[in-house]
Amino acid sequence: MAVPARGIRALTAARWGLVATVVAALALGLWGLRDYTSDPRHETNDGLLDLIYYDLQLFVLGSSPLEAGGPIPWPLQIARFLAPAATVYFLFEAARAMFADTWRVVRQRNMSGHAIVTGKTPTAAAIAAELQASGRRVIRTETGDAGSLYDAGVQGARVLYACADDSTDSSINVLAAATASRARRARKAGPLAVYAQVSDPAYALALRARHLSQPNTGSDFFNTDELAARELVRRDAATFEDAVPHVVIAGLGAFGQALVVELARMWQLSPRCGERLSVTLVDPAAEIIADDLRRRWPAVVQSCLLRPFPGDLRTAVDDESVPPHRTYLCFDDEDASVLAALTLAPLWRGGPHSLVLPLDRLARLVEVFGQDSTTLLDDIEGQLWPISVGSLIFNVTPGESGTIHEDIYERLAQSIHHIYLQRRVAQGARLGDTAAMVPWERLETGFREANLQQARNIGAKLIALGYTVAPRTGSGVDRIDDTLIESLAVAEHDRWVAERISQGWRFGEVRDDRVKLHPSIKPWGELSEAERDKDRDVVRDIPLILADYGLQVVRLTPPAVAPPTT
Repeated sequence: MAVPARGIRALTAARWGLVATVVAALALGLWGLRDYTSDPRHETNDGLLDLIYYDLQLFVLGSSPLEAGGPIPWPLQIARFLAPAATVYFLFEAARAMFADTWRVVRQRNMSGHAIVTGKTPTAAAIAAELQASGRRVIRTETGDAGSLYDAGVQGARVLYACADDSTDSSINVLAAATASRARRARKAGPLAVYAQVSDPAYALALRARHLSQPNTGSDFFNTDELAARELVRRDAATFEDAVPHVVIAGLGAFGQALVVELARMWQLSPRCGERLSVTLVDPAAEIIADDLRRRWPAVVQSCLLRPFPGDLRTAVDDESVPPHRTYLCFDDEDASVLAALTLAPLWRGGPHSLVLPLDRLARLVEVFGQDSTTLLDDIEGQLWPISVGSLIFNVTPGESGTIHEDIYERLAQSIHHIYLQRRVAQGARLGDTAAMVPWERLETGFREANLQQARNIGAKLIALGYTVAPRTGSGVDRIDDTLIESLAVAEHDRWVAERISQGWRFGEVRDDRVKLHPSIKPWGELSEAERDKDRDVVRDIPLILADYGLQVVRLTPPAVAPPTT
């Protein structure tokens, strides 16, 4: 746990005070002993070294000449109290240093409301720094085993981020999250939110699929490449409105692929969504990866024209007659990305911030580039946009707690809202026309909660239908049987009515949001077919909602088979 600055200042002042006390005791003691031994009543033949020895004896509650008694000079009187006091303080400091780790662990075990971050990775450091900057108390621990978590105070913690290096053990953070979830909670501690980093995007998605039907929220398996790509596109979305609809992505690792998906989702809501976004993919395996992206992500098929280029980046850029709006350098080898940014002059033609250089391992290089006199290197007149991946894993919108705090239910709620916006845009509406026609980050709390309640019911609906969820491969169920929809539509309407009533709404012939009146707050049998279709669409949309998140519906029970005719 980091020591507060005021604590460091107090500790430094105390140590300087100890030094001053020791010096004063030595000086006053030597002065007083000289006067004392030169007094005719207890005159001695002691030399300077003897006096120094007697002076040092004051620190252990005694000095040989003083055994004779008699009047004691005032400097010596002060010294014989200062010296033992310094000794006592020194012994206290020594004991504190000796048992510092033990006392620290005891304090941590009894803490409450703090955050625990496991691991010694750049992600762990970035999360801890962000939490500390927001005023949260943070305990760092290298491992996520039961003993380490207990010593870090998991029993009273509010949130755990498991961010250990999972390159050799992909489940290390999953196991830490499971251990923390099973830990005994302190009284009045409240629920523990658990977030586990999973570097493999496919594994992270598979874990989320299995977590979907679990009742507990406030937990998730996050992938930093996905988070960073989403935030990068969100920050830059406004620049695409009047730009050339063309980007280049060099390097199709986890970050590069996530970037393709997020660009596709962004373009679905663009005023120019009628024309597809051209995306040049530069990677030795570009063709294979492009096919996989098309198969797994409907948004990519709908919004993007993928142009795989298995050659090198220089050749790909030379073939471009018009500079792309953005070129993203996403090579797994960040040194190669930096070298390409500094040496491939054709990349410098796209305009301000057109050359995007995301850096993780080399994130400190971000501060090296700029246009003022304090930076070491120029940023090619603003063409180069170096950005730290660590800074992208947090949502910078004021008031937001951070992107990694979203669980699967909130992501699905975002997908529900995204599909709603997509349909309305296709119908001619524009973002900002109504309170609901805004991005998720600006959506009112009431609308958000309605989407969240719908998302939390998806797992139960699928189980009732005999389905489950799996990562999307293109071979799942894209449409739920109409014969199964009606009963779930009734249940969805009952859920919606109960939710509205709990929020203070009541029936009214004419909808009035100001006084919370709604004409659909009535039994299913009294609804018009148009109103019933809205609830049916909620069920029908489940495969579409899941597909937007990279998931698909899989049938667990065999479909009903008609009996053979004779």
